[in-house]
Amino acid sequence: MSTETPLVSIFMLTYNHAPYIEQAMHSCLAQQTSFPFELVVCDDASTDGTAEIVERWSREHANLVLLRQPVNGRGLNNCMDGLRYVRSKYIAFCEGDDYWKTPHKLEKQVSFLEDHPDFSVCCHRVEMQFDNRPGDEKKQYIYKDCSADDERIRQGIFHADEAIANYYFQTSSFVFRWRFREGLPPWFRKWMLYDHALMMLHAVEGKIKYFDDAMSVWRRNESGYSWLQNVDKGVFFQKEGDGWIRFYEEMDTFFAGRFHLQIRERVLLALRGMITNCLETGDLDQARKIIADHQQWFLKLVKDNAPLLDAVRLAMPEQVDRVPPWTGRPGQDGETAPAPSMGGFKEFELQSIPPTPDSVWHHWTADQEFACFATPLAALLAWVYHRRVRRLWLPAIISQTLRDELQNLWFPHQFYPVGSDFTPSADFVAHTLPGDAVLTVSWMGRPPASALRQALRQRTDVLWIDDRSDALWPGTPLEADATLYSPSDVLGVPDGGILVGAGVGTLKPRSTQENTFATQRRDLLLERLEHPIVSSDLVAREKAVRFGHPSPAGAMSRLSTEMLARIPMPLVAARCRANWAVLHGLLRQWALWPQSSTVDFAPSAFPLVLPASIPPVFLRTALNRKGVLCTVPALALDDKYDPTLGQETELLKRLLLLPCDHRYSEQETHRVAQEVLAILQGESDFGTPGARPAPV
Repeated sequence: MSTETPLVSIFMLTYNHAPYIEQAMHSCLAQQTSFPFELVVCDDASTDGTAEIVERWSREHANLVLLRQPVNGRGLNNCMDGLRYVRSKYIAFCEGDDYWKTPHKLEKQVSFLEDHPDFSVCCHRVEMQFDNRPGDEKKQYIYKDCSADDERIRQGIFHADEAIANYYFQTSSFVFRWRFREGLPPWFRKWMLYDHALMMLHAVEGKIKYFDDAMSVWRRNESGYSWLQNVDKGVFFQKEGDGWIRFYEEMDTFFAGRFHLQIRERVLLALRGMITNCLETGDLDQARKIIADHQQWFLKLVKDNAPLLDAVRLAMPEQVDRVPPWTGRPGQDGETAPAPSMGGFKEFELQSIPPTPDSVWHHWTADQEFACFATPLAALLAWVYHRRVRRLWLPAIISQTLRDELQNLWFPHQFYPVGSDFTPSADFVAHTLPGDAVLTVSWMGRPPASALRQALRQRTDVLWIDDRSDALWPGTPLEADATLYSPSDVLGVPDGGILVGAGVGTLKPRSTQENTFATQRRDLLLERLEHPIVSSDLVAREKAVRFGHPSPAGAMSRLSTEMLARIPMPLVAARCRANWAVLHGLLRQWALWPQSSTVDFAPSAFPLVLPASIPPVFLRTALNRKGVLCTVPALALDDKYDPTLGQETELLKRLLLLPCDHRYSEQETHRVAQEVLAILQGESDFGTPGARPAPV
């Protein structure tokens, strides 16, 4: 055995590979490198003489190490024990029935990783060789098509989420910057698909480099795990589907939901195969059981991503059939054509639909300077720092996120009262000082009162930013120094915070990644729709990895911009106003603004102030059981604010928001109002809160 410390360990798992093992070892040991390496062969108690062949070779090659299992462990112990042995900076892989094609493969991959510390994985195209298939001379490959408009893709540079969404890798191509020299995570023992698990554990630490050169051969034979997957996916997933799903569910938990959208598609791949097999064999009962056991994966697209789908429906009214995600479109002869999908969604063919001149985008930004950010909070903070605000004045009731962020940044801020109906008095403006900035909020879309707007226009030494995150269209002109919109909140598009006003164009963030349309779509859907909430308990329990190189972030995606340019403002605003009129007509007695039977803005919700005798939780529960989704505002009263005034505190306790936006038809809104009215009047089957049931 060589005493020289190897820079790379070539990891070779083998079991009963006697016909192939010498070719595999020779392809590795023949590598021409400028650095020392070792070949670690892990034999899982072979019975065909494989271990004896390796032992003979080890006596002739000082850099070959043989690790033997005393009994066969079906690959699990063999893999785990072998990985514990590896102490090198890099690890490469070649299983005992595969082989490398070029003697320069290892030098090429390791040299790249040495020169590019921001990369953690290097892989390449892999040729497939099928045993027992004479006459099949056409070569096939495991590869990634890099002929894209995106320069990053053409250069073969990818990120971790792409490694899950479209798994085009094969083990014999892997070289990792080995990060587990002190041992693998304890949960790794439970994972069956070790190659994908190892890939992801390293891909989250950097970028992936892909070489479009076939530098290894993957031998395909009936003894391999993946053979059946390619011969008959239905039978494969019927046998292995449960383990496949458990694997990806554990991966989802470990990564704290960061890749949930992509993992969901991998789970659905298994479920589609399992159900297809059941339908082909006529086992309808088993198909129903699979759907029932895994219904959370089928329903999640509709349940969690409904706002996005509704926004797409507005932008592309002729393309509304998207669930279940594997449903195809009718073909020319009545047959169902396959539906291209990414992360569970059909590809959005936005550019085939012309923008409308009366779009939301036009109404928000026409003839105005604007800057787009990933979130409205990022836009607000960028503007505050850019204008060097001395102190920021905020409504006493404000979002918890903004309040926490200002406190974390130690940014000076002051609160002003909003009263019992979200109508702030203009009196506080007299206490502002030159260099201060005032944030006004269009609650539920309703613009600030005219008296407050007038007072702020007169204070030329005080900056004014108008937060329209809840407003599709407040019905008032752009009067503030800067106006803030949140298309994701009011329309459900993937992301975005739009800042409009003089001088804001210089604030536009410069993205470090020039992503393609589809790549931005995937990345931002993940961030917007499936953003994980990681508690300290989860981190402690799962020991979730720290991401040294997070996914690209920056400005609002082009996907959101394209959608906003295709959503007609008058149509959406008219629907919101009509819904408001229906709700107000039946629920005026409890309305936050009882005098506003009609509105000139586009409301996002209809606010109710419940009587003290009806707790909001009672009404929410009752309505949810009736299929009506209502919410409470995500607002908080700051601890620094004077609690003796009391009006805001009482308002938060009793406020409930009914759906009023463009997603609901007039008929649906009328049903919502009738359900609420029956509950408030004690005429529903839920009775009166706090009352004893009538005796039978």
